[in-house]
Amino acid sequence: MARTVTFNQLGPVGLICIDNPPVNAISHSVRLALADVVARAEKNPGIKALLIMSEGSPFSAGADITEFDRPEGEPSLQQVQAALEAFPIPVVAAIHGLALGGGLELAMACHYRLAHKDAKLGMPEITLGIIPGAGGTQRLPRLIGARAALNMILSGTPISAPEAKTKGLVDEVAEDDLRNAGLFFCERLVQEGLGPRPTCSRTVTDGLDEAEIASALLPHARALKGRTTQELVIEAIKASKLPFSQGIAIEAALAQKSLASRESLALRHVFFAERESGKSSGVSAVEAKRTLSPAIHRVAVIGAGTMGSGIAIAFADAGLEVLLNDNDPASLIRSRERIHSTYASGVRRGRIHQNVADERIRRIRNARTLADVADADLVIEAVFEDRELKKDVLSKLDSVLPPQRLIATNTSTLSVSELARATAHPGRVLGLHFFVPAQASRLLEIVRTDHSSPESLSTAFCVAKLLKKVAVVSRDAFGFIGNRMMLDGYFREAEQLLLEGATPIQVDTALENFGFAMGPQRVSDLGGNDVGTKARVQLFKREKRPDPYFVIADRLTEMGKLGQKTGRGFYCYENGSREAMPDPEVNNLIEKLAFERGISRHEIGNEEIVERCILALINVGAMVLEEGIAARAADIDVVWTSGYGFPRHLGGPMFYADTLGLSEVLQRIRHYHEKLVYYWRPATLIERLASAGTSFEQWDRASAPR
Repeated sequence: MARTVTFNQLGPVGLICIDNPPVNAISHSVRLALADVVARAEKNPGIKALLIMSEGSPFSAGADITEFDRPEGEPSLQQVQAALEAFPIPVVAAIHGLALGGGLELAMACHYRLAHKDAKLGMPEITLGIIPGAGGTQRLPRLIGARAALNMILSGTPISAPEAKTKGLVDEVAEDDLRNAGLFFCERLVQEGLGPRPTCSRTVTDGLDEAEIASALLPHARALKGRTTQELVIEAIKASKLPFSQGIAIEAALAQKSLASRESLALRHVFFAERESGKSSGVSAVEAKRTLSPAIHRVAVIGAGTMGSGIAIAFADAGLEVLLNDNDPASLIRSRERIHSTYASGVRRGRIHQNVADERIRRIRNARTLADVADADLVIEAVFEDRELKKDVLSKLDSVLPPQRLIATNTSTLSVSELARATAHPGRVLGLHFFVPAQASRLLEIVRTDHSSPESLSTAFCVAKLLKKVAVVSRDAFGFIGNRMMLDGYFREAEQLLLEGATPIQVDTALENFGFAMGPQRVSDLGGNDVGTKARVQLFKREKRPDPYFVIADRLTEMGKLGQKTGRGFYCYENGSREAMPDPEVNNLIEKLAFERGISRHEIGNEEIVERCILALINVGAMVLEEGIAARAADIDVVWTSGYGFPRHLGGPMFYADTLGLSEVLQRIRHYHEKLVYYWRPATLIERLASAGTSFEQWDRASAPR
C-alpha cells in the first residue's frame, strides 16, 4: 500500500506531508498515518514544532465521501484533531490550493495557519445536505465569529487567503514558496518561544439572534429553497457558545442526523451520479483508454443566434479561439452586440474584470464563409431547428473539413442519425445539445448514433471537460433524454391540467413550491412558445401524437403570443417587465380549446397538479430508460437536476420515485390511467420493478458493466 503521509525532520521542525492523490482526501488510511506520525513526533525531543502540508494541488478537498455510508474506522478525524490540538509544541498548517470541509477542519485544529496567496478555504458540506461534522461548526466561530461562520457555512463558497486572514481564519499569507514560508514561520515560533494555541480553548465573542439569522439566510434563500440542512447548521453554531466538549458533542449528533436525512441521501446521489454520468454510455473502459482525445484550440460555431452566441461565449470563456459563421450579416451584427452585452453585464456585476472581458471578446471572430472554418478543430452547427437546413449545413461542412474532425449538431429534438446521413462520414457526427444560456448552463447532452465513432465520443467528453460541464450521453431519439421527458411527460401534463380547469399561475406556483426553479408556463414564455411549436412541426414529420398535444402553446404561437419577447404569452409582461401577470384572454382561449374537445373543466388542487406532473415525468423517464435512450436512471437524474430545474435536494425524478416507492408510483399511475387519457399507460419497466419489489437504483446496479 502506498504511503499516504510522509514525515521528515528538518532541523527543529517536523514536516508532515499528506500525499493522497488526486485531492488529498482525509481517508481512513490518511487518518491512521497522521495519528502514527504525530505519536512518533511527540517522542522526538529534537522536534520543537510541527508543520503540516500536502503534496500535489489541494491541501485537502475534505473527507473521503465514499466512506460516509460505512462505519467510521478509528481513528476518526475528531480523534486526530484532538491529538493535534493537545500537542505540547506548536502545530502549524500550511495551506495551498483548496482546503475544503474536513481539510479545513484539520487546519483549524492546528495551533497556527498560514496560506498561499492563491489558496481558497471553504466549508461546502451544505451542498451535500450535511453539516461540518469534525469541529467545523465549533472551531470556525471561535476563529472568525458566529455570524461570519454562519455565512461561510451557508454559502458553501470558498474564500480567498487574503479574506481568510482579514477574518482571522489564517495568521499569515505567503506570497511565494509556501514550504519555505511554513518552515520560517515554525522557526520563528520556536525562536520567540510561542507555544501551542488550541482553537478549542478560545471563546465565541458574538452570538446569533433571530434577526441576524434571518439576515444570514436571505442571500441563500434561492439555493436553500425547500431545504432543511440550514436549520441544523444554525443549531450547531449556536452550540459553539457552550464549552467546547459540549458543543462538539451536539455537533456530532446533528452531523449524524444530517447524514441520515433524505435530503443528504438525494444530494449525495446527484453528486455521485454526476461523477459517473456517461461512463455507461456504451463505450467500454478499454475502448475509452485506447482512444486519444484530439487537442482542441479553435472551434467554429455555425449559426449566430442566441444559442450560437452563447456557445461561442462558452468556448471563449474556456480560453479557445472561436470562429462564428452565419449566412445573414445582420445576425452576425446582432450576435456581436449580444456578446458585448453579456460580457458588459458580467463586468457590471463584478464577475469578471474589464480586461478579461475584452480578451474573451477578441477570441471570437466572424468567419465569412463555411470554407473559412476548414482549419477548426471542432465545428458545432447551431442554426434554426429545421431538418433540411441542418442537413444542408452538415453536408457542406463535411465537404470542407478533414474527415477526422468532429462535426456536432446542437439540435434539441431532431434525429441526429438522419442529419448525419447527409454527410459522407456519419461516424464523425454526433449531437452536442447545449442548454440556454449555453455559457452558463451546467448540462451538456452528448447524443450518439449507432455510427458515432469512439473518437467522436472521446472528443465530445473532451469538450465537456474544457467547458466544465456535466456530460450525459443519450441515444438518438426524439427529444433525447430531457426534452422527451419534458414534451411527452411533464409539460404535456401541465397543459392537460390547464384544459381541465387549472390556471397557468396555479400550475406554475404549485410546481415552484415543489422545488422547480420555474414553472412550465413561465419556462415556455421565457424561451419562446414558438420554439416548442417549431420542434413539434419537425416531430410530426416523423411521429404523431394524438390530440390534445400542446394545443394551447401552439395556438399562442399562431396568435403571436410568443412569451416575454413579444410581451404576451401564457402571461402578460407590461412595458418590457419580466413579471408574469395573468392574461384573461389566455384563460378564455383555454376554456374554448377545452370546450372544443369535450373536456369538462373543474377545480383542481395543488397536490394533484404536482402529483400528475411529477408522475408523468417519472413514467416517461422509465420509458426512456427501458428504450435504452438513457443508460442509467442516475443519468436521467443528472439531466433533470442540471438542465431542467428539478430540485437537487430531491435527487432527480428517478431517485424521487424510489423514495416514494415504485409500488406506490405504479398504483397512482394506474389510478390516472383509469381516470384520464391514454398516455397514462404505466411504463413496462415500472410494472416490472414494482412487481419485483426493487428500485431504479437497484436496476442501475444490476445493469452496470462488470
